[in-house]
Amino acid sequence: MCLTMIKIFPFLLLLFFGIGVFNEANAQCCDYKLIMQDSYGDGWNGGQLQVLVNNLSVGTFAASGYSSIANITVCTGDAISLIYSSGDWEEENTFVLQDASFNMVFQNGPNPTVGNSFNGVVDCDTPPLLGSHPCLAFTMDTYDCYAVNNANFPGSGITPNCANYQGSDIWHKVAIPPSGNLSIETLAGSVDDTGIRAWIGNDCGSLTPVGCDDDGGAGYLSFLLLYDLIPEDTLYIQSWKWGGGGGTYQICVTEIPDVNLESSNLPIVVINTLGQTINQDEKINCSMEIKYNGPNNLTFLNGPSNVYNGTIGIEIRGASSSGYPQKPYGFETRTSAGANLNVSILGMPQENDWVLISNYNDRSMLKNLLAYKIFREMGHYSPRGELCEVIINDSYQGIYLIGEKIKRDNNRVNINSLNTNEISGDDLTGGYILQQNYWNNDNSFQSNFSPIDHPNLDVHFIYEYPKPQDIVPQQKAYIASFVNSLETALYSPNFMDPVNGYRKYLDVPSFIDYFIVNEVSRNNDGFKKSVFYHKNKNSLGGKLKAGPVWDFDWAWKNIAECFIVTNNGGSGWAHQVNDCNPDNNSTGWYIRMLQDSTFANALRCRYEALRQTSLDTVQIFAYIDSMGVRLSEPQARHFQKWPILGVSGPAPDDGPVATSHLEELQSMKNWIWTRLQWLDANMPGNAQNCNQSGVGLNDLALSPLRCYPNPTSDQLYIEVQWPTNAEATLKLFNTLGAEILIKKLDISNAQPQPHTIDLRNTPPGVYTMRLELADQVFMQRILVSR
Repeated sequence: MCLTMIKIFPFLLLLFFGIGVFNEANAQCCDYKLIMQDSYGDGWNGGQLQVLVNNLSVGTFAASGYSSIANITVCTGDAISLIYSSGDWEEENTFVLQDASFNMVFQNGPNPTVGNSFNGVVDCDTPPLLGSHPCLAFTMDTYDCYAVNNANFPGSGITPNCANYQGSDIWHKVAIPPSGNLSIETLAGSVDDTGIRAWIGNDCGSLTPVGCDDDGGAGYLSFLLLYDLIPEDTLYIQSWKWGGGGGTYQICVTEIPDVNLESSNLPIVVINTLGQTINQDEKINCSMEIKYNGPNNLTFLNGPSNVYNGTIGIEIRGASSSGYPQKPYGFETRTSAGANLNVSILGMPQENDWVLISNYNDRSMLKNLLAYKIFREMGHYSPRGELCEVIINDSYQGIYLIGEKIKRDNNRVNINSLNTNEISGDDLTGGYILQQNYWNNDNSFQSNFSPIDHPNLDVHFIYEYPKPQDIVPQQKAYIASFVNSLETALYSPNFMDPVNGYRKYLDVPSFIDYFIVNEVSRNNDGFKKSVFYHKNKNSLGGKLKAGPVWDFDWAWKNIAECFIVTNNGGSGWAHQVNDCNPDNNSTGWYIRMLQDSTFANALRCRYEALRQTSLDTVQIFAYIDSMGVRLSEPQARHFQKWPILGVSGPAPDDGPVATSHLEELQSMKNWIWTRLQWLDANMPGNAQNCNQSGVGLNDLALSPLRCYPNPTSDQLYIEVQWPTNAEATLKLFNTLGAEILIKKLDISNAQPQPHTIDLRNTPPGVYTMRLELADQVFMQRILVSR
C-alpha cells in the first residue's frame, strides 16, 4: 500500500516530511491532532476535553478564541479516549480528532456529548485522501475551472459556520495573483446547491477565514469576491454540497484586475486612511478629497479638490450590508482637530453627518435615488444624494451614493431639537425620531401591543433622536406613552373616530405617502426595518409622521425570499411582511388603518393623483433612461471591480439576472410597469369622491387650494375653499426637497380671503406648495420668475 501511494503521489511524501507528519516511511508513532472550535470566538467558557492514551491522561484541553489545536503523540495500536466536560454556551463548541494523514477519526458538537464520548485504536499508517484537508488541498490556477467530485469524502471536520455545512467538504488552494483580487464561483453538475469558504494562513493546519458564500451565484450556487489579499500568499478554498452529501460540480477561480480611473463624469471621492483600517466600531480620523467639475464635464483624478479637501471621521455602517465586499460607510466632516465641521457637499445643505452607500446589492445603482425622488416630489423631506466614484488608499472601490444621513436638522428632518433639560410641558413633546430595525434592550422600547393579525409578535422602537446615550428617562417615558396612546386608539373599537381615534396621534397624509412609495417598490424592509418616524412638539402639530423613506436595495424586483416578493406578476403587499416570519417585526399598523374606509379611500385618491405625476411611467422611465446615459461610462469600471452582472447577489433574484447595466435598467422598467398595473387594479379604497375629499389632488380645478399669480415674481396669493373653519399648514419646498417656508393659515368657511406669501427673496425656479388641512394634503406647483 505504501509503495503504491508513493508511486501515484510522489509529491505527498515530500509534503509529509516537510511538515513533520511522518518520522519515517513506515512510521509506527505519529501525532494525532485535536482541533477544538468555538463558533462565537470566545473560547469554550468552561468546557474542556481530557485525552487518555492507554488509560493514562495526557492532558486536558479547551478552545481559546475561535480555534485551538493540540498535538497528541501516539503509536499504532494505542487505545485513545476522549472525555468531555461541559461549560456554558455548549451550542458553540465542536471538536475533531484527526489522524496523521488528516483523516477525521471522530467529530462531536455543537452541544458535544458529555462524558466518555470516544474510544478508539490508533493507526499511524492510514493513507491520505487528496482534497480532504487544507494540507492535502488540490492546487488550482486563476484561469480555468476544475471538476469536483466530493462523493464519499468523510469531511475535514473544519467547521465554516455558514451555508448549512454538514461535512463532505473538499479543499483547493491557489496562489493569490498580483492584483490581490479574486472571484470564486461554483458551477452546477449533479450538485446545484453549494457553499464555499475561503481561508488564508501560513500554516495549512492553522487558517483564518476571509469570506463565505451560500447562494451568491446562479440559482443556489456560490459566488464569492475577495479583495486586497497579499499577492503570492496561498488562499485555501473549502467547498461542499449544501446540507451534506456528495456529487459533482465545478469550481472556478478568476483574478479581478485592478481598475484604472483617470477621469469621470461623476464626482470623484478620494479617501486616505493614513495607514489605518476602517472598522465598524469607531470612526477613524483620515483625509478626504472630493472633485467635481459639474454636469456634462469630465472631472480628472489629478485635478483640484474643488468640493472638499480635509479631515473626516469614517466607519463601516449598516447591518447586513456591512458584510458585502463593497462596504458602506458613514462619515463626519471634521476640523483638523477632530471637531464636527458643517460643510456643503455637491450642493447639499451644510451638515457634518454623511453616508457613502454601496451599490453591491443594486446593479441598477438607482433604487435608492428613485424612491427618494418620488417621496420628495410628494412634498416630504427625502435624503439627498449623488452618485460618485470612490477611491480608498489608491484602490478603486466603484460607484457609491454619497448623501445625507437621516438626522434632525433644519434642512433634513425639520423638527425641534430636544435637550436633556427639556423634561416637561410642551418642550417634552418633541422632537423625536424613532426607527424600527435590529434592536437591543439598551437602544429601544417595546410596544405594549402586538400586530393585530400576529398577536404573538413583539414590536420595538429604537431611539434615533435623541440617541440612546442622550435621551433622558422623562423623554423615554413620554415617547413610549405617546406611542401607547396612538396604538390604544388604533386598536380601540372607535379607532375610525376623526377626533379621538388614531388620527388624533398619527399624521395620515405622511403615512399614506410612505405606504405608496414602499408598496410601489414592494419594499418589505420599509415596513420591518429601516423604518423611520418623527414627531415635533405639540405646539407645532405634534402628530407622529411616517418617514423619511430609507434603504431600497432589496426592492424594485422579484426576490427569492418570502412569497410576497417572489411573484413575477407584480402582486404582493409588502406591508404584510409579518406573514413571512421577518427578521424584525413590523408594527402592522397599516393592517388596521386599511379597515377604515376613509383612510382607504384617501389612499386611493392620493395614488390616482400620483399616477398622473410622480408615478407616471413616462416620468419614471425618463429618469431611469437619463441616469442610464450618465452611468454608461462609469458603470463599466464599477462592474470590472465588482463582477456581479449576471449574478444574483445578496438579495437573491427570482428569475434571470441581467448581464449588462442597460439590460438591468430595462428589467427594472419592466418590473415597475408590471407592478403599477397590479396596483392600479388592487389598490384599496375607491376614487369616486376624490373631488370632495381633495386628498392628494394636484389639479387646480379640483383642489380647494388656489395660488395666483402663477408664475409670480414677488407676491403669491393663497385662497382655500373649505366647508368648515379649520387651521391649515402651508409649506413651500424647492426642487431639492428643502423646506424654505412654513406658515399657519386660519381657514374660514365664509368667502375665502387671500393670504399673502412674500417670495421676493426666493430665487427663481420651480417650487412645490403643500397644504396640510384636516389630515389631507393638496399640492400645487409654483413657478417663480424674475
